[in-house]
Amino acid sequence: MPDYRSDYDPASAPSDLEFVDYRKDGHVAYVTINRPEVRNALHSGAYLDLRRCWRDISRDPQVYVGIVAGNGPAFCAGRDVKFLAEHQDKGIRTPHEDPNSPTYHWGGGGMPEDSDLEKPLIAAINGFAVGVGLTLALQCQLRVMAEDAWLGDQHTNVGRLGAPQNKYTAMPRATAAYLTLCNGRIDAHQCLQQGIVNRVVPAGQLIAEAEELAAMVCAGAPQAVQAAVRLYRLSAQQPAVSAYARHLDREIAESEDGAEGPRAFREKRSPVWTGQ
Repeated sequence: MPDYRSDYDPASAPSDLEFVDYRKDGHVAYVTINRPEVRNALHSGAYLDLRRCWRDISRDPQVYVGIVAGNGPAFCAGRDVKFLAEHQDKGIRTPHEDPNSPTYHWGGGGMPEDSDLEKPLIAAINGFAVGVGLTLALQCQLRVMAEDAWLGDQHTNVGRLGAPQNKYTAMPRATAAYLTLCNGRIDAHQCLQQGIVNRVVPAGQLIAEAEELAAMVCAGAPQAVQAAVRLYRLSAQQPAVSAYARHLDREIAESEDGAEGPRAFREKRSPVWTGQ
């Protein structure tokens, strides 16, 4: 029987990304969301770029760890609600929410877990991280945070659900509920006190601090490190809950309130909820 092989080809590394800066230095890959004009909010194109980065990190045997950051004053402002509202006004779905699109992946598909990434990531949280930006930060095993950064959810503010179950398992439960149900926020020092981040530093020291953690990761045996990440993921997985959460997210997204939230956000007014 033929022994088909598909060894990693360095030339296959993504070099034509539009919304993400991607580079490697030694055993470290750097993933920087590059949409500063919208505070690094994610849309269909950004999700696709991120997915290509996670896949390359996963396949490149020389990459042991990744550092994830945002360009400009924000880590990630969550989903691009204006992009969503523009599509809704036309009566169409965004590409990643449209089953007819070749890039369809409900929820965007831009999270590391969507690509089954089993190499460690370090979130360099340079500014606020909300919504899917918070989800991304929580899917990184290690986190360094700038002193003036903060975390929030904000999904229910725009008539969406997101993945509250992930926050509920990755953070202290009362904190997760405060972020999701009250649309509250927590600052860097609160995050440090609650064990949500490993270190808090001045903004100018953020990447250097993340690189220090990366060097510590790289000092370990790669197979053992990746096995640890695999076990972290398995211990947190709840397939039935995740599947139901995706169903609820889609159901809520395509409700009347799901359209009202993005519309109100774009029009800079308070939403008028109907519960429909």
